[in-house]
Amino acid sequence: MTDSTFDRPPVPPAVLAPSSDPAPPATRASVAALNRTHDMAGLRSRGGVVVRSIEARRRALVVRRVLRAGGGVVVDVGCEDGWIAEGYAAHVEATILVDLDPSMLERAGRRGLPRARTLEADAAATGALPAASVDVVVLSAVLEHVARPEAVLEAWAPALRVGGRFVVFVPADGPILAAKAVLRLTGLHRLARGVSLEPAPGHVRTFTRRSLVRLLRAYGVLEEVEFDPAVLGYAATLRVA
Repeated sequence: MTDSTFDRPPVPPAVLAPSSDPAPPATRASVAALNRTHDMAGLRSRGGVVVRSIEARRRALVVRRVLRAGGGVVVDVGCEDGWIAEGYAAHVEATILVDLDPSMLERAGRRGLPRARTLEADAAATGALPAASVDVVVLSAVLEHVARPEAVLEAWAPALRVGGRFVVFVPADGPILAAKAVLRLTGLHRLARGVSLEPAPGHVRTFTRRSLVRLLRAYGVLEEVEFDPAVLGYAATLRVA
């Protein structure tokens, strides 16, 4: 953060009014059902050391990019239970935790993150926050769950100040499925407790490096894309001009 960030009015901890662009009931029901059966907090607690180390690495990839972007006001879209935001919240001006599932927001709120507030909104909700009001938008393990990831970027780009950034993480489902096939054929899955051999539930888009780059470049200056072999995923930073 720079000294100029403190010239802006502070963002108090609060529960913001739900977005005025509500998601269809079927979408809400689908998200809530997925969170009940495959929430990442549950997978971390039930999974073995492999699952926990993968999730810790994913959080580190996101947190490092948020802090490198300068902090400021950070929006975590599809915030899960606030576990990722817990890694950076104490080091930024304010955190806004966004999720469509009220029960997930309640769990995130119980973490008591400093200078944090919650917002019930769909990932593709337009006008959820005022224009040019935030510095970083985090999309970690979100874009693969929506049929039109372009709609998510279009929804949140206006909220970013000039020079603001998207921090994005998506799984590389191709290599992941290949790795699961090897585990199944060799029997090594018995040593990786908590690792499912099935395709990830709720994933409706599969990303390669090329398709991710093509998607992001339409919305700003792509500063970096990294494939991380430890989590089999891509982490990227996109600056909005």
